Amino acid sequence: MIETLNRIMEKGIAVGIVSGSDLHKIKEQVGEDLVQRADYTFSENGLYAMKKGEFLSKMSIKDQLGEDKLKKLINFSLRYIADLDIPIKRYV
Repeated sequence: MIETLNRIMEKGIAVGIVSGSDLHKIKEQVGEDLVQRADYTFSENGLYAMKKGEFLSKMSIKDQLGEDKLKKLINFSLRYIADLDIPIKRYV
C-alpha cells in the first residue's frame, strides 16, 4: 500500500490519509515520511488535521459541546448502556 501511495504521489495526484487512530499510530503504520508528504492527514476520525505534515486544525467534542453538556451526554450514555437487557453481560 505504501508503495502504491508513493507512486500515486509521484504522478502529482493528491493523497489523503484518513484514520480513526491517533497520529502516532498512523506514523507507526505508514511511516513519518509518508505523513509528511501526504497532501492531507486526518487522524482521530478527522478531529486532528494536517496538510503536508503541518498542523491544520483540531476539534474536540468538549470544545463543541462545553463541559456541562458533555457530562450530561456521558451520564446518559452510561445509564443507557447499563440498563440494556443484554442476554450475557460477561465472558464465560
